[in-house]
Amino acid sequence: MPGYGYRSRDEWGGFIMKYLSTRKELRRVFLLIEAKVGELKATDLSFLELAEQYKAPVQIVLTKTDKMKRADLDSICKTITQSATDIAPSVVQPTVICCSSRTKIGIDDLQLELLRVCDLVPSGEPAKK
Repeated sequence: MPGYGYRSRDEWGGFIMKYLSTRKELRRVFLLIEAKVGELKATDLSFLELAEQYKAPVQIVLTKTDKMKRADLDSICKTITQSATDIAPSVVQPTVICCSSRTKIGIDDLQLELLRVCDLVPSGEPAKK
């Protein structure tokens, strides 16, 4: 759902609620958050509430991490993970995937996690660097 944050809940809420409640094949939702924002937006929090309600597992992915200092990124990961876990404790995955499409850092990790979720690689296999 690219750009769902630009739409009001009325525009995407009904569709998402139906999708989460009826899509039995759904294994995980990947929630992309721009790292420089530094926190979850109201739309992210609303989405996490829906994911918790419908027991849809959520993987948080921080994007554009190349624009952040490592110490700042570590702090943002902790803050976002805590906020997400407070809202949706039973569905938020314990680790945040940090990546950058510009530098390709973390892209292997993201791709590997997608493959794991689809049972296309064993769960213990490390990302290729």
